[in-house]
Amino acid sequence: MRTRARRSTYHRIATGLATTLALTAVFSGLLGGATAQAYDVETGTFAFSGDAGEYISAGQSYSYADGADSQDVITVQGYSTNGVPGTDLSVFVDGAGGDTWALHLAAPWGQPQSLTPGTYLGAKANPSPDEPRLELRGNGRDCLAEGSFTIRSVEFGPYGYVKDLDASFEQHCPGATEALRGEVRVHNPEPPAETVLGLGVAAAGTADKRSGKAVVHGTVTCNSPVTVDSYGTVSQTVDGGTVRGSYRTQVPCVPGEPVAWTAEATPTGSAPFQPGEASVIARATGKDPFYGQTITSDYSGSLTLDKK
Repeated sequence: MRTRARRSTYHRIATGLATTLALTAVFSGLLGGATAQAYDVETGTFAFSGDAGEYISAGQSYSYADGADSQDVITVQGYSTNGVPGTDLSVFVDGAGGDTWALHLAAPWGQPQSLTPGTYLGAKANPSPDEPRLELRGNGRDCLAEGSFTIRSVEFGPYGYVKDLDASFEQHCPGATEALRGEVRVHNPEPPAETVLGLGVAAAGTADKRSGKAVVHGTVTCNSPVTVDSYGTVSQTVDGGTVRGSYRTQVPCVPGEPVAWTAEATPTGSAPFQPGEASVIARATGKDPFYGQTITSDYSGSLTLDKK
């Protein structure tokens, strides 16, 4: 058995790789991408070797395996670009002996496309829009690599979640004839469903005569436990003018029955809200507890304010 605590399949990767993650997220962000969280794979293997004198590998061979009894940790992270899922992915290795490696594979990003089975030639660590990306770096060594990679099979879930990957790669540093060659295989469980929020605002509220505020009520629903920010704007026409105020409240939502919330909209000016017809534009937001993405639900409708 492992001598250190096994990280859960769905946990973020170790702090030691935080810098690598940040750099990768910036690369994807420049392309208008959405980044899935990184997950310790259920099972996986990662191996590569270099020719004598090859810089990244130092001419050595490396092999890692992640599974129930393994002390190596392999982590995978996927990305989506401009709504296209699985445009690029990263594989991180935290070896039992202290090795750390990061492999990045990406389809050409000028016109975003998903990674699909096939061979990607002319790949570079710093690609142009019409070029794929390939880079293996780690153990304190990196270069502006060039080479190619082959996706034998791949399966993505929401936000680029990597369920399965079988790929090989070959790269060399600029001007070098020595190359390194490697393979990676990972498997993860079926991706969980995305969290979905629902937002409702009651058709009846109240106008508080003393404070001038509008009191509104509503409910939120969810299919996963999530903290929801519910906020909006109430507008009302009074004597030819507009009274407008905003509200915000936080709701701990759990799956099952709708969760109720109440909030007060404070007028922006001196005129108070009055009993009568009004309108509301509202939104609920939260963060998907698995994928880490911001999720929203919108509402707009009429509102009758009763006297309080």
